[in-house]
Amino acid sequence: MNLTTKQLLFINAILAMLTLPLTFIWLEIGPLGKQYYGLNVPDIYILGSTILGKDRSFSSINFAYKFQLLVIIYFTISAIWTIKILDIKKIALTLTSLNLLLLVLFPFWLHIYTYGVINNSDGAAADIEIHFGFGLLVYIILLIVSIITFKRIKKASS
Repeated sequence: MNLTTKQLLFINAILAMLTLPLTFIWLEIGPLGKQYYGLNVPDIYILGSTILGKDRSFSSINFAYKFQLLVIIYFTISAIWTIKILDIKKIALTLTSLNLLLLVLFPFWLHIYTYGVINNSDGAAADIEIHFGFGLLVYIILLIVSIITFKRIKKASS
């Protein structure tokens, strides 16, 4: 199946939007955390658009989930905008390059975000177990599609 560059960009936008409700990281509270906070302490879920199980009024967590949400929204809008201006090769290549850079940096961001949340968990941090969510699979697919898209746009602008 040979997809056009516009179709690849559309797939980029759809995959980015799909990550919004998906879990990237599930932090399971262990026995020590339950002993510290009580049996009703919720597990923590880092989604594309928010974080569940943590107090979002804490400034660092509030910043982190909103920042991640804004980057995903930017990525989506940028991919859609690139479809519309694909004939302007330099701008299309610049936007696609920036999106690819954001995707390459995402694992580092997610690592910092995750361990920031863990370190903010006081007594629950001792035995939190980290699980990877379905959002990471969508991220990997998005990264692959973005690399293919970037190569296609770079070749067309050469």
